[in-house]
Amino acid sequence: MKQSIKRQQIIKVAKLYYQGNMSQSEIAELMHLSRPKISRMLTEARRLNIVTITIDDSASSIPVNEKKIKDYFGLQYVKIVKTRNTDTDTKSQLGKAASDFLNEHLSNNITIGISWGTTLSAFVNEFQPKHTMSNAKIVQIIGGMYNANLNIDGRELVKQLAQKLDCKDSIIQAPLLVHNPKLKEMFMEEPMVKQHFNMMKHMDIAIIGIGAITHNKSVLYRAGYIEENAINNLSHIGCVGDVCGHFMTADGNIPQTEITKRLISISPEDLQKTPVSVGICEGISKLYPILAAIKGKYINSIIIDEVLALAIITQENL
Repeated sequence: MKQSIKRQQIIKVAKLYYQGNMSQSEIAELMHLSRPKISRMLTEARRLNIVTITIDDSASSIPVNEKKIKDYFGLQYVKIVKTRNTDTDTKSQLGKAASDFLNEHLSNNITIGISWGTTLSAFVNEFQPKHTMSNAKIVQIIGGMYNANLNIDGRELVKQLAQKLDCKDSIIQAPLLVHNPKLKEMFMEEPMVKQHFNMMKHMDIAIIGIGAITHNKSVLYRAGYIEENAINNLSHIGCVGDVCGHFMTADGNIPQTEITKRLISISPEDLQKTPVSVGICEGISKLYPILAAIKGKYINSIIIDEVLALAIITQENL
């Protein structure tokens, strides 16, 4: 009985707000409740499906926004997908779009570099090659995660993608971050490592995720490579996100930090020289990171969701 009364009250608030066009403050005064209480009831109305919101986008602006972003930044390719109800569903749509993108670019003897991340994992899962490409090569461009709890490690993604294309792969037998700079120097002198990193200089396509700086969004933090205080320090010097482990400031610069000296990853210069480098990400949290990656010219193509696209357009006043 009590639940029924509560539901009826939520319905009343929803009708006054959505159909009566009353403000939350006006409803609060009318019902002798606090405004925060009214706000919570409206949230509950959506959770209980008392209120459902449909956006009519039959005259979709996506193609217009794709051209707007492409022209403004001088990008090679821009694809925007509709934002879904969950991050998982949105990433699945991004994965399908990235799959189509790669199929359009496949050619004999192509070399494809791939980093890591949840969005790239969705891409590899969704990828359905139009045909095999036995002369292709998939190259890991960022050190391994070595974390069993995160099924987004670059080595595994490389192997899965190569298996789908029935082609060769090349992986890095090293973590993303080593303990000290000396260890990195020694590692980079190994002949097989030199050969691997030389492949990165001759890639045709790089498919990369864009990392956020906040600890709850950062894959590097979740993988245990950096601690929260390190993220705070990076934020303090102006970093907004990372590309292949390289932390970027808002203008796209990569400051030299203690992390840089221990990082096993493709160089920013090699990313800039890659003919096609596509960044794939979604959500508001990736706004400043993807803008930094574009401004630094580490990516020249993007596959993003509509919410992130609208945020970019708003931020840049397009």
